[in-house]
Amino acid sequence: MSLRTIIIVSALVLVALVSCDDEIVTYTPDLSSPYGIMVELEYCFNHNQEDGIIKRMDAVLSPDFVFYFDPENVGDYVGDYEIPVFWTKTEMMSAVRNMFNQAHSIALQIPILYGGEDAFGKPDEGETTFTRTNVSVNLLVMVDESEGYQAAGFCHFEFTKDGSGNWPITIWWDRTAMVLLTTGATSLGEIFALFY
Repeated sequence: MSLRTIIIVSALVLVALVSCDDEIVTYTPDLSSPYGIMVELEYCFNHNQEDGIIKRMDAVLSPDFVFYFDPENVGDYVGDYEIPVFWTKTEMMSAVRNMFNQAHSIALQIPILYGGEDAFGKPDEGETTFTRTNVSVNLLVMVDESEGYQAAGFCHFEFTKDGSGNWPITIWWDRTAMVLLTTGATSLGEIFALFY
């Protein structure tokens, strides 16, 4: 075996080992705190094409989850669809599934998460519910390479500890329509309704 052949075989083995490492190293969600749930929420939107992402998104939301549309949007029409007061988990997951499957790309930013759990806050010892208000969110959904929808503003979230010790989102209040007068952007609820 020539030196050149040994070098090529060694390089191929190295590439195979690096590839194996890439497959082994995966992001493991931590759903045991409201902060961890929000990190996972952001992750799901930003990795919408990943295998099993719908199942992971489903775990972020409580079985009795409710999404409240911004009151400014209730009664408005998105195409032929009239925006209601709220959605259940079934309706929300239907919109999310369609968005994840149809969007060209999705980018969700929740800036407070970058400061860690201390910045986001956590429940006191023994509490089973936790509410975080005025959480800044920025969602950009591109339908193709040049056109998309953006919503930026504030949302409120309520989390409830379940029997497994996880803290899924129980209530999500959209308040991103409040900024429409100054930004001209679409609200979060309107973007979800587009994909429902």
